[in-house]
Amino acid sequence: MQMISKRLYCDVAVVGGGVGGISAAMSLSRRGLRTILFEKGASLGGLATNGYVPQVAGMIEGNCKELVLRLEAEGELIRRSPTDDHNPTFDPEYTKFMFEQLVMEYNGRIIYDATCIDVEMDGNNIKSLIFYTKGGWMAVYARMFIDGTGDADVAAMAGVPYEVGGADFAGLNMSTTLGSRWSRANLVKYRDANADFQKEQTDKGVPENKRVSLIYDAEEKAIAAGDLPRHFMSGTGFFQIILPQYTEENADFVTYAFHSYYTKNDDVENITRQIIEQHQQMRVFEKFLQKYVPGYENINLVGLGSLPGVRDSRRPYGEYMLKTADVICGTKFEDGIARFPEMLDTHHPTSGKHWFMRHGHIPAPAGTAICRDPECDHEMHPFVRPAGIEARPDPRDYCDIPYRSLVPIGVDNLLMVGRCCSVEFHANGAMRIIGPAMGTGQAAAVAADYALKKNMIPRDIDGRDIRKAMIEEEGVELDKLPDGYWADLRAREGTPMVPPFGDMVFIAPN
Repeated sequence: MQMISKRLYCDVAVVGGGVGGISAAMSLSRRGLRTILFEKGASLGGLATNGYVPQVAGMIEGNCKELVLRLEAEGELIRRSPTDDHNPTFDPEYTKFMFEQLVMEYNGRIIYDATCIDVEMDGNNIKSLIFYTKGGWMAVYARMFIDGTGDADVAAMAGVPYEVGGADFAGLNMSTTLGSRWSRANLVKYRDANADFQKEQTDKGVPENKRVSLIYDAEEKAIAAGDLPRHFMSGTGFFQIILPQYTEENADFVTYAFHSYYTKNDDVENITRQIIEQHQQMRVFEKFLQKYVPGYENINLVGLGSLPGVRDSRRPYGEYMLKTADVICGTKFEDGIARFPEMLDTHHPTSGKHWFMRHGHIPAPAGTAICRDPECDHEMHPFVRPAGIEARPDPRDYCDIPYRSLVPIGVDNLLMVGRCCSVEFHANGAMRIIGPAMGTGQAAAVAADYALKKNMIPRDIDGRDIRKAMIEEEGVELDKLPDGYWADLRAREGTPMVPPFGDMVFIAPN
């Protein structure tokens, strides 16, 4: 075995510089714990920054709210309206600097270019982590460890059992999308052209549920001409996130619309295939935009995500595995430490037609689930259609993420955050998006501090105490209904329904 060239010591070692790990390191250092955050890349933010997914989805509270307010104060965040706190967008490059500031301002330490390759165990405790670095192998000794790697690398190496893929999809993972950044879009020109195209469809008597966007129609023409292999956009339009510091006539945006299907996201050869495939899709799509789409004649692809757009890989077993039915039914837990208010976000493992799978199947109506008799086709469920009724989360409600989902089975001084939390396949979106991921990181920091002060292991902590500390010490209003956008939704009169495209629930006026 190669000799250890360097040894580091700290109270808590956090592995993975995505938003969950960052949030954990922020709160740990503020609580006075000697904290080191290890990241295998050269900047923080994970998929949010390095993967070009710069949109704050989920509940904005706690550390996530602080991030949003500080970015907004710097002019590096835009809201859809001045009072809208749903899905604000930030500049991914500037936010890398902000994340460093948030971790380091209370003496948190960052180690870049360090890949965790092994775990040294002492019974049920992690004794040290071994990292490959430019200077040789490095050992890190800590009293507590937090896994924020996304792929649950630390948990898996420590012996925590895990699943990969969806049972109803024969073990396949969700489709992946590599983020990309684009420049020189004229949004005004496209919007005007699309309005003319919509009027043309109306004048021709095309039924409302059959109308498509101008860009989708352009894709149809390009496919027929052999310039595109297939559709990359849904019928409703171009999936793009406009970035701050732009004008509508000369906009920068990011998109993660280029999918790879039939993925195995714990297999490096399969991931390589996905990345190359998505690179080629971007090249083709750039030429398509320039040739076929008004307003995009001068478009340029200016940035490729430096992280694969993986949504799920290993899903470790924790003291509680958050269920798909919990998300659908708006389940609340006594040890709820973060909240997920969004739709199911399963990017379809096999279907370029459906893109998303916004529903699950439950035996009977329960909680606040929106239910109907099954209408899903064979392409939606290529292996088997699950028994029960189709059900979706009510957009006016939310589910709790319990503290127990952060606590792995079989390891006593490890906590898991973000995508590493214990969660079923279709409930994965509840952990991986920015809002709840930062919430789980903040809660893990509170739990680590609590465990060290009381000489306990995380499994023996009453999760209700962590929830109480999140409310009283961290200022996260878990005991109050969500305000802002979420309060507006609750107050809106209407009927939840499923629109023609996207298979998601929204509220339409009666």
